Amino acid sequence: MAQAPLNLLTSPDGAVCVPLATLTPLRLTGADRLDFLHGQVSGEVKQLQVGQTSSALLLNVKGHALALLRVYRRQDDLLAAVEDGGGTLVKAELQAHIVFDQVTIEDLTGTLQAFTLQGRGVRDVLKRALGSDLPAEGHFAQVPLADAKVLLAPVRRSSATGFDLHVLSRDAEALQTALLTAGAQLAGDDWLTLARIEAGLASAAGEGGEGVLPQECGLEYAVSYRKGCYLGQEIMARLEARGNVRRRLVGVKLSGQPVGRALLYQGKEVGRLGSVAWHPDLGWIGLAVVRLELAPGAELTAGGTQAMLAPIPF
Repeated sequence: MAQAPLNLLTSPDGAVCVPLATLTPLRLTGADRLDFLHGQVSGEVKQLQVGQTSSALLLNVKGHALALLRVYRRQDDLLAAVEDGGGTLVKAELQAHIVFDQVTIEDLTGTLQAFTLQGRGVRDVLKRALGSDLPAEGHFAQVPLADAKVLLAPVRRSSATGFDLHVLSRDAEALQTALLTAGAQLAGDDWLTLARIEAGLASAAGEGGEGVLPQECGLEYAVSYRKGCYLGQEIMARLEARGNVRRRLVGVKLSGQPVGRALLYQGKEVGRLGSVAWHPDLGWIGLAVVRLELAPGAELTAGGTQAMLAPIPF
């Protein structure tokens, strides 16, 4: 797939359409779906009204950020869109905690397909393609496209404005055609990863995972400190009270494509390299979680590759 130029993000009429091939749609139904999911993830679910959406994390007992998901409350179900291929893990963990709860979890991979549209010109493209008012932050809309229905929500995956779109797989080609006809350019996963890194936006799969707290990797926005018990909640409450994380998310400029994820400073491991991509102007760049005392400009190594810490966004 031909890659759209990165400068489309800063162009006033730029809009890039990317199929979200690794996004897993999980559908939750049943009378207990709200209470059940609310008690399993870090974000607000029970307080959502129909038409509202929120981000959440699946944590482990140590509070480590295992998977990022976005929850949409519809009239008769919840749609949980799990990032970066984490759907199998999330579904298995949720299934393991169903006891007497009236809830059913269904993986809609193959039934639903998702796209993201990123760029300063996305609002105009969406209005031309769908002819509908756009939802505000924290809300979603279900808008018509011929005989199809498109779930549309603001989701920032780059330095610019962005929206995610979910549609039945049978209508995906029609939606993509409508977006491209309205002025969007098509790109793939590599482009989206680069745009995310450049903007300094973490992913659970890249920068989170085992051993990493949400507060260390830029995913704290998906944690609610107002809700009650869920897996990892005690750790989140302790961090809110004490605020004593020892690492933070930073940018990294690399001398080449790295081998391995360990970041070394003066021979000692001080952090972990996450997502990496080739930037047309900056060369190899990435995101990393490193110790707080390391300042931008510090020189490290990653698998024999030279690495310099940089502020984010790049």
